[in-house]
Amino acid sequence: MNKAQLDMLLRQNPPRASFLYGDSFMVGYYSRKIANALQSEEKNTFYFDEYNSVNINTLLSQGSLFGTSSLVVLKLNHKLPKADIELFLHSLCANTHNALIVEYHQAQNKSSGDYMRDCKSIVGYFHQPKMPKDSIVEVRFFEPNMKERMGFLQERSKELGLKIEYRILNQILSMQNNDITLALNELEKFTIYVGKSIDISDVNLLCDGVGSFSTEELCCAVMDKKPFIHILQNIYEEGINEIMMIGEIQRFFYQLFLFFAYAKSYGSINAKEILGYNPPTHIIERLSRYCIRFKEAEYIQIFELLSLWRYEVSKGKSKQSMSALIKIQEMIR
Repeated sequence: MNKAQLDMLLRQNPPRASFLYGDSFMVGYYSRKIANALQSEEKNTFYFDEYNSVNINTLLSQGSLFGTSSLVVLKLNHKLPKADIELFLHSLCANTHNALIVEYHQAQNKSSGDYMRDCKSIVGYFHQPKMPKDSIVEVRFFEPNMKERMGFLQERSKELGLKIEYRILNQILSMQNNDITLALNELEKFTIYVGKSIDISDVNLLCDGVGSFSTEELCCAVMDKKPFIHILQNIYEEGINEIMMIGEIQRFFYQLFLFFAYAKSYGSINAKEILGYNPPTHIIERLSRYCIRFKEAEYIQIFELLSLWRYEVSKGKSKQSMSALIKIQEMIR
């Protein structure tokens, strides 16, 4: 099934078993869209290393004593075993009030070819003849085109209650080098202007272009094991206070540790309880994905490295960042 066919299906009757793969942004976007259409009373999300087939199947096979429907969302970057898929679909067949969404993302250490071969295998397993037609779907998503990106921005603007014209949205997207994830994140800044028509001067005031690198982008580059030297150089060229930058990096890794500790204690993620507020969904997903890449002992090492870096800078040894960030990147699993 393609995206257009899924859009049509969602207007009629949302699928009860969905396997979504391809472009990571689109996979996450349509996972939320399907979940909203299902309107399940209970939703349980399993992130990457939290995968446990027994716990998942227990949720999918539970009866509906009080008319309660259950949705299970799996965010994975490893191949699902055929036996697990067959088990989950069998449970859904017997419990028609429940639903399953599988988001399959490409792992950092997996080539595109290997990823697509895994997807093809899973698609081959993802069927259950006893379930009604169109209640099981598999959809491959491609990178959104410009029209689709603008559509996402318009949709999100409406959700946030923003008065913002198409040309202004196009300017925001252009400033982010057409990266839809970054552009959507920028829209959150304009909630202070709800009720006011947003113009280009507001955009110039609040939006950072991709040429202006943030500490958050630096941390994400480190976590994604991408080259970060050019980002670091640009941050220094912008004249950032290094002590302040270290503080932001400490805050980033402290948030990761909070997510890690909560998941370890409760087996799930609740951003509102962890942070005291609900950040945008893609931020929650990113922190959830990053937090499991370190062990508890490694978090201690990270905080010690950052404290030492801060101490050295306070003693006049500026720009000591490279060693600390390389060591952190080497710890990532």
